[in-house]
Amino acid sequence: MYCSACGTQLPDNARFCSKCGATIGGAGAPAPAARSRLVRHLPALALLWVVYSLLRVFAGGTVLFVGRMFMPHSMMFGWPFSHFFLPGLLTTIGVGVLVLGVLGVATGWGLWQREPWARIAALVLGVLALLHFPIGTALGIYTLWVLLPSESAAEYARPPQMG
Repeated sequence: MYCSACGTQLPDNARFCSKCGATIGGAGAPAPAARSRLVRHLPALALLWVVYSLLRVFAGGTVLFVGRMFMPHSMMFGWPFSHFFLPGLLTTIGVGVLVLGVLGVATGWGLWQREPWARIAALVLGVLALLHFPIGTALGIYTLWVLLPSESAAEYARPPQMG
């Protein structure tokens, strides 16, 4: 028998390694539980959602700012009704991006806290993020890969295991 920590050869009845002191798991010792996909990836996923969504909040605010700047100058383009259309379009896009950004920050926080609603919100936002190539697509795929399997749904509903 060999120590799983340092590789030292040990007698068959050893309970501890004579070299490093590691506990030797015999037949009666419980096997260490493997960490699930959800446990391994949920903190990173929550952080990615917060960072990505803060960037979207910044982008939405920028689009709103640019839309306000176009308001008095939109006549210079010479398009018919551009003084109505362009600022309204930019404001609508800016508000939409801003709202999705705020929802994403809240979802990232909810995933971090394992709020019951956050998994569904992350799945919905993940599907929408698939359309925002390349970063949103990567985040959407990662979100679906971590949260969509039925094992993840069952595990997310359980309280997290300490230890």
